[in-house]
Amino acid sequence: MSGGPDGDRRRLLTFLLLVLTVLSGLIDAVSILSLGHVFVANMTGNLVFVSLGLAGAPQFSVATSLVALGGFAVGILFSRTALTRFGPPIVLMSAAAGCQTALLAAATALHALAGPRHVLVLICAVAMGIQNATAGRVGIGGLTTTVMTRTLVGLIGDIGAPTRNRGVALRQALSVAALVAGALVGGLLVLLVTPPAALGAATGCALLVAGTATVAARR
Repeated sequence: MSGGPDGDRRRLLTFLLLVLTVLSGLIDAVSILSLGHVFVANMTGNLVFVSLGLAGAPQFSVATSLVALGGFAVGILFSRTALTRFGPPIVLMSAAAGCQTALLAAATALHALAGPRHVLVLICAVAMGIQNATAGRVGIGGLTTTVMTRTLVGLIGDIGAPTRNRGVALRQALSVAALVAGALVGGLLVLLVTPPAALGAATGCALLVAGTATVAARR
């Protein structure tokens, strides 16, 4: 990465996107283990789950997967309409992560009160739709914060290539590690503590990103 202010901003954005990747692992661990067989961050999985539900597989709910897909779409549309005025990437991340923090905090409280499962799925999916849309607009190569298929293709497929970009490869490797770490911690929290504890950890990640981005934007 380059030096100077531009390099510093890029490194900060990379760090924040990696924290959001950990968040993705945490929140999908919660949704899969405690909200039914559903993803709220990875929509590719939900498309498969809808198909399995339509095929009659009893452990997959078509309705729950559709709620997640709908909430994710709402998050993307909200990001496109309400957050487009936040031009600089760091300001955009501050606003988006602030919205995420509020949504995930509400989901944490609702889960602790044994609120309706579909409402929880909807709230979490909206938060993740906002995150994915924001990551796409920030545009740091190798950091999608959720889906790792293309990341793994790039990471593995370019091994030994003379034109391999080491910076991108490092970000890809860190991205995979961050998602795995988030899912591992989320799974342990759900299984050994409580699902709201895992949601609280995801909320903490969003708050860290929002706070850090806000301070950086003001500077």
